[in-house]
Amino acid sequence: MLWLILLGALMWILQCVLGLLQFRRFNHHLKKLRSFGRVAIGRSKGRVVAGAVVLLCIDENCNIIKGEKIEGLTIFAGVKSFDCLNGINLLDLNDLVCADLPKQTKKAVLQAVEDYKSFRQLELEKKMVTTANELAD
Repeated sequence: MLWLILLGALMWILQCVLGLLQFRRFNHHLKKLRSFGRVAIGRSKGRVVAGAVVLLCIDENCNIIKGEKIEGLTIFAGVKSFDCLNGINLLDLNDLVCADLPKQTKKAVLQAVEDYKSFRQLELEKKMVTTANELAD
């Protein structure tokens, strides 16, 4: 019985270490993409099917410069180049444009678009509040 507990603890520790390594790999790629411009991140969880995380680097006009994705079931999923959307405006992405993508990747891309739109809305609201405060002073 003790061996089973020790084996379970060892497997849990191994999973934590490998998860940490995957997170560090993700952060490395995120930093690399941020050197080119803003990055929109979308994710789609899969319980039984492979999940996906998409990193879309955009320029000042929201055109996609470079994309990368992590897709897989386990912590061994690696970062792969995802250039099929390069040159397309991020804000123009919808179900029709993403129709040829795998289901989880499509969900992640559309989630990145929605998150970026929310981010821009918050930025705009913050700018409006700042401007209103400056005019009030």
